[in-house]
Amino acid sequence: MTNEKFASVVRYFAVLLVGAASIVLTPVQAQQTLLPEGQTLITLSVTERISVEQDLVIASLRIEVEDRDASVVQNQINTVMDQALQRARDVDEVSQSTGYYNVYQYDRQPQGGRAETVWRGTQSLTLESRDAQLLLTLAGELQEMGLIMNQLSYQLSTERADEVRDSLMEAAITRAREKAERATAALGKSRFDIAVLEVDTSSDYSPPVMMRAMADTGSREMAPPSAEPGETEVTLNVRIQAVAQ
Repeated sequence: MTNEKFASVVRYFAVLLVGAASIVLTPVQAQQTLLPEGQTLITLSVTERISVEQDLVIASLRIEVEDRDASVVQNQINTVMDQALQRARDVDEVSQSTGYYNVYQYDRQPQGGRAETVWRGTQSLTLESRDAQLLLTLAGELQEMGLIMNQLSYQLSTERADEVRDSLMEAAITRAREKAERATAALGKSRFDIAVLEVDTSSDYSPPVMMRAMADTGSREMAPPSAEPGETEVTLNVRIQAVAQ
């Protein structure tokens, strides 16, 4: 191929590339080109949020035993946990579930003494209820049985959060329509139609409020633990695409 013909081919492909580049559109531009003349695509989002009092209290307790004999450790854990579960099942408004059960061996080094090999075991029990007074009373009874409080916290229940989100959705859609109406008027258009509505249903809750609980000091007349609910912020996002005309 001669230099002149080669240069002609290069110029031809260069023209094709420039032509192709000139029709590359962003997603929004691509959508707008599909709209009839005189219509405009409006995209906007709205966020609604509200603070709600937490309604679910959760207590995590554990039984912890230490002895030179592994069978003694396990037997005591099994016995105390069985008694704790039987007591918890008597309270209908409180749900219960057992957690991690672990028994292991380690070397204990008493101060000024010789190291000795002992066994240590632990198992946890979690209580949940919307009736805080019942749960706290039960937790106090379990502490008297030898269980130690790991954590006490309030949080927003899934059922209550869903109720709140439903009300937020209605408010968010109303606000989104109002914004679309204002945008339509600002564009000099007379009306709009909502073409796309997206509701963000992902959970966005504040972390549970933790309460410090006293460990068992050996007293059999232990007062039940106390707790007060905090507030959780629930948010909901709505995104719409409206066609103004």
